[in-house]
Amino acid sequence: MNNTLKSTALLTLLAAGGDAMALEWMNNSVGFRYGKEFTNPNNPNDIAKRIYSFTHASGYQYGSNYFNLDVFLSDSNDPRKGTDHGGSEVYGVYRHQLFASRVFDRKFDNALVKDYALTLGFDANRNNNLASAKKRALVFGPTLKLNTAGFTDFSVLYYKEKNHSGIPNAKHPDHTFDATYMLSLAWMRPFEIGGHAAKFQGFVNHVGDKGEDYNDKDTAPETLMRAALMVAARPGKNVKPNLYFGVGYEYWHNKFGVDGGRGSRTSTPTVNLELTF
Repeated sequence: MNNTLKSTALLTLLAAGGDAMALEWMNNSVGFRYGKEFTNPNNPNDIAKRIYSFTHASGYQYGSNYFNLDVFLSDSNDPRKGTDHGGSEVYGVYRHQLFASRVFDRKFDNALVKDYALTLGFDANRNNNLASAKKRALVFGPTLKLNTAGFTDFSVLYYKEKNHSGIPNAKHPDHTFDATYMLSLAWMRPFEIGGHAAKFQGFVNHVGDKGEDYNDKDTAPETLMRAALMVAARPGKNVKPNLYFGVGYEYWHNKFGVDGGRGSRTSTPTVNLELTF
């Protein structure tokens, strides 16, 4: 094959790949939520947190992308390490889904299931409180995309975490936990209130025990739920930009895999704002 033909073939492949990766839809939002009853293990105090977020979701020929970044700003009950000022944390989540219907070019829908998907992704965070966590977690596994309004996804995922503990005298400050499973349910149910778009959205993640922790203590299965009921300020469907306001709730049992004890259970209402664009 001469150089001209090689160049033509390469350009054709790049163009095909570009078409496959071109976005078919995209939703972005920035958000804020506030609650006063957050907790951390081994901390006897309730913690007030301001949480700023950016969320991106998009779809392309073979699947979808989801990315969320939360910035947590705590009050002085969760101080920055070595100070009496409130600490901060950045937490990112990325999920990529490959849809069976798109990959195999055939329909899989029925009365219960809209599609099947393979989910791959990661979690990563960093905070500056006493624990000084630097979490890195890998997830992948199958997802059922249930046949509901909006979306409802149920996933069974492989979960592997590496983390850091800045707590003094930790035996293993940089620790790789045992592989385990994650059960994940995520949803967004749209509806209307008086001509205004509204939605009920959230997720529940249940992670199995991860073996021993930084001090050779057994971890416990943990469950995290976040949910919110939101109503748009401007009337009409699919209006962008639009400001949503509402209330939320967070529940976290055995937080970070800590098996009971003070601060290992969070139960707090939140006030929520979200600007979609």
